[in-house]
Amino acid sequence: RGGACLYRPVGGCARPHFHRKHPPLPPPTSGTMSELRIAITACNIKKLDTKFYGIERCRCWVTVTMGEQTYTTKIGMGLDPTWEEETTFKVTDPATEKVEAVFFVKCEKSGVEQQLGDKQTYPLLKLLKGKQTYKGLVVPGGKADMMFTAMDFGDEEAAEEDDAFMDFL
Repeated sequence: RGGACLYRPVGGCARPHFHRKHPPLPPPTSGTMSELRIAITACNIKKLDTKFYGIERCRCWVTVTMGEQTYTTKIGMGLDPTWEEETTFKVTDPATEKVEAVFFVKCEKSGVEQQLGDKQTYPLLKLLKGKQTYKGLVVPGGKADMMFTAMDFGDEEAAEEDDAFMDFL
């Protein structure tokens, strides 16, 4: 099968999409830092009050940052652009490092750029090794969709939930 799956670029699937499961990723080679893969896929802010924000012919983009590392998507057109972009960050300490994400809009007519919503922070501590985890960047009028994958760090399986609190029933 040809093509480039976002998560299996070599010999991958026929089209860009997300899988629930892929074969386990190879272990890291010695002496390297851990990696975090972030896929920023799309957004939908169609419920945004464009008149309140003074936006006509909206342009949108997302910036993600971890420490000194930063990635900004291409500028998307309209209130529901699709990016399907991916970046990889080097991780030194997953227990303490966090990813920050900010959503920006620009009015094409006036040229005014503004941050939409608050900066959001995502800890890396509970990511599962080699498994995609959905992260939503919530903004007024909608959200942007992202997928985080801990390439070579994190727990192998999710911790079992403790339902001892149900024992009293």
